[in-house]
Amino acid sequence: MAKEELQHIKKEIEKEMNHLRDLYNKINYMERKEEPERYRIKKLEEHLRRKYPGLNVDKSLLRLVGTMSYNHPSKDKQIIRQAVSELYGK
Repeated sequence: MAKEELQHIKKEIEKEMNHLRDLYNKINYMERKEEPERYRIKKLEEHLRRKYPGLNVDKSLLRLVGTMSYNHPSKDKQIIRQAVSELYGK
């Protein structure tokens, strides 16, 4: 009887873990959907801090480098101008 009870408890824990994992994924999806740029910057910053714990991260620089989706090189100047104008005003 103890084996059956143990199996039941393991199944319940697995169900709960799957449920929590689903909720966590849902939260991540909602964060990415609502604020994709902020989410990308946050993830990149976390990655850099894990790799280089003492690194001072400049979020405004991360916005310009490494977080933008791929754009054709011919649009680089336009994208950088837009980011700088948003940061410092037009």
